[in-house]
Amino acid sequence: MENIDECKHQTSGTPKYRLTNANVFVSPGGFHYIDHLDPMEEISPEIDGSRLTEEEIAYIERSLQSNPERIANQVNAVKRHGSIANAKVLDIGCGGGLFLSKMKAGGAKCIGVELSDTRAYYAQTKHGLEIIKRPIEDEYWKGHKESFDVVTLWDVIEHVNYPLATLQAAAAMLKPGGILLIDTPCRDAFYHRFGELTYKLSGGKFATFLNTMYSAKPFGHKQIFSLAEMKSALEAAGLDVVELRRFHELSFPYGFYLKKLVKSDLLVNVLLPFVRIFFVVFPIRNKMLAVGQKK
Repeated sequence: MENIDECKHQTSGTPKYRLTNANVFVSPGGFHYIDHLDPMEEISPEIDGSRLTEEEIAYIERSLQSNPERIANQVNAVKRHGSIANAKVLDIGCGGGLFLSKMKAGGAKCIGVELSDTRAYYAQTKHGLEIIKRPIEDEYWKGHKESFDVVTLWDVIEHVNYPLATLQAAAAMLKPGGILLIDTPCRDAFYHRFGELTYKLSGGKFATFLNTMYSAKPFGHKQIFSLAEMKSALEAAGLDVVELRRFHELSFPYGFYLKKLVKSDLLVNVLLPFVRIFFVVFPIRNKMLAVGQKK
């Protein structure tokens, strides 16, 4: 596998896709990434909860963590590969901590990594979790190598500057036999392929889904992996791939998107059963789940 982190240091030439919020480049090996890195100046490890407003709490609870099926799927993915009881779990990019709260309720010993002050403080105070505000690549974590049975990156790897470095640092936290679980948008799936098709057919005027999959805004989506690239990346981090598949998942419940479209609670209630049936009949597998086990 080409070094995808090195590719991002060597961006040059014409982008493959010029999108609303980003320019997408494609490496010689086919890796898709944007020409933007977030500035990672020194991050204070102190968690400042002074800006946790009612509005921010509402966003965490009603948007960021509004899909209970998503959290249940994550917990079940862990259960397929081992017991939760007494497992030591590290969730990188834990957000408001809802996943970790479910793991804690199942008997796990949990630590979260979160760089957002407001989300870190919410997770601490709402769920009573231990939250560390240091990137997983930070020197701090060298003292925690081979300490965890489970490490998770739920919807994280697409946001980081250097995904291989992040995966290697995360894998280093695992005990021998421990598992690393990742979910992330999948490039060889319907939404990305449809976006590429509409972009090509329209001469770049209509990128459709590509415009929602990449963004140079702070901590936006910087890269979208294919299944083969993810497999190679996990192996490069010293892990055996024990599960790798596409699946259907939206960040929010179906009703959230319907409300955006029709603006009527009555119509949402009428349409919701049909939308659910549609996705059962036509399951659009837009994301991937990747699980690696430390040798």
